[in-house]
Amino acid sequence: MSAKTAPLPLEQAPNNVDKPKSTSAVGQGEDTPAYAVVQAHGLLDTSYRKESFDEIFESYDLEPNSSLANDFYKRMLWGVYWTPGCGYMSYAAFNTEVTVPPGGICRFIDGENRYLFAKPGIHNITDPFLQKVGAPVLLGTPAGDARRNRADPTNVLVHGNRTIVIVPQGKLGYAVERGQPVLLPPGLHSWTNAALQYEALYDLDNRVIEIGPYTILTVNEGYAAITQNNGSQVILDGGATHLLNHAKWKFEKFITKKIQTSDLKEIETISADNIIMSVSSTVVWQIQDVKVAATRAAETMAAAGQDSISADITKLRSDLLKQAVASLAAFIGSVNYSDSFHHAAAAKRRMESKEESGLPAGDADEPESEMRDEAQTNKRSENNPMFDTERMAATVAQANQVTSKFGVQILSINVISANPVDSQLTASLASGAVASAKALESETKARGEAKAMKVAAEAEAVTRKITADSEAIATMVRAKAEGDAERIRAEGSKAAEILRAQGSRQAAELLQSSEVAVQLERLKMSSAAIKPSDKFFFGQEPAYMSNVVMRGPGSPMLDCIEEAT
Repeated sequence: MSAKTAPLPLEQAPNNVDKPKSTSAVGQGEDTPAYAVVQAHGLLDTSYRKESFDEIFESYDLEPNSSLANDFYKRMLWGVYWTPGCGYMSYAAFNTEVTVPPGGICRFIDGENRYLFAKPGIHNITDPFLQKVGAPVLLGTPAGDARRNRADPTNVLVHGNRTIVIVPQGKLGYAVERGQPVLLPPGLHSWTNAALQYEALYDLDNRVIEIGPYTILTVNEGYAAITQNNGSQVILDGGATHLLNHAKWKFEKFITKKIQTSDLKEIETISADNIIMSVSSTVVWQIQDVKVAATRAAETMAAAGQDSISADITKLRSDLLKQAVASLAAFIGSVNYSDSFHHAAAAKRRMESKEESGLPAGDADEPESEMRDEAQTNKRSENNPMFDTERMAATVAQANQVTSKFGVQILSINVISANPVDSQLTASLASGAVASAKALESETKARGEAKAMKVAAEAEAVTRKITADSEAIATMVRAKAEGDAERIRAEGSKAAEILRAQGSRQAAELLQSSEVAVQLERLKMSSAAIKPSDKFFFGQEPAYMSNVVMRGPGSPMLDCIEEAT
């Protein structure tokens, strides 16, 4: 074997040769969220990952040792100079020429049965026992690239006991070493180990990935996964990726927790008034307790014992629909369907409900709350009882008492259509409905007129009350004003009397100081007692008058008169 030439140092490599990435850049491959679950369990094996392309080669692998000119010179030397004529045949028997492109590998087996790789470059090897295995292979070549060797896998190269695997981002490599699983993260891996066999490459975007004894399970939000761990049921919640870490922990099926609507088949059932009804309806339901539903109602174990991945809940849905049909039949059996076509029957029910409550019909003192209840009762009575939402809600509540035992809640049962099977009965009830409509129209008109009269009477009463209140207020204002005026007049009279009394007292005090003034005042008061129209008759002579009035010649009055004159 010819001597091997040493490769060029990295700093002298051509510009078109990519330099190896740093360790930190390679180590980022499994740090993405896609590998979080396997990395959390410590299952990723990075011991076979290489930091650069050159690390996949061993020390005994073939180095490039020639050039095109050297190959031409060697062929001419063998064919012309050493053995003319048959030299070309001898050259082909003893020499191997191969050109390995950058990023490619060529496989060889030497005389010692060693599996060798030829590095990228031009090789001219003189060894008659060296066997070339296939053409050079480009690792990681895209599928549409013309350089790709279709005879060999692009990302996997197996050569005897040597294996090269490229695991792309988003995928997971799987190998087996003496029966034990080995999970390979993204990157370039290579090993020389006959016991370590590469098996497959798994795409991580699948919901269920079975890798040897492991199962990687991705459960979306709104779903739950049912698994069996050695026969024990384990429920895995949605919104996360789970790892089943041994062969006896098996995935069974997905169960949805979303709200679902199912059609109930058209049923024929009898109402309370013995009318055979044909009813179409739907039921809206949701799984509330996945564990209870999976344990008691859902089929989770395959009958043949084989694995089957599905999200089918046929048995659970069938049990639910049967209960919904039974509850709907019980609801219809409690309804008098013909009552909706007879207004008189509705009015009778209203009268009976009032009599049972102890209130006479048309009681003016009926409380407002009871009037509202009556209005609601009237509305329910006049509408089709098959679509009574309150009674249907009670029916749903009764159905949930059963369905809750296997983890399901019925949200609503909706009647789409409900008609008598007998067409003649339908026509008869329709005729009654026309009469009931006319009666209802008359009753509505009478109620409107009565209500209008009541409103007018109430308005008149309010007007009278307002007028009376206004008059009362005016009377009170007038009375208060008169009282205030009388009080003011009385206070004025009081003040005047006080002033007059004070004046009289002062006048008396002044009169007391003068005898003449006292006498004059006395005379004044005496004369005031005699009016001009008064007449006096005396039975004496006129001369007697001087004695009467003046009391004689020595009367002080005369003296006063004289002094005054």
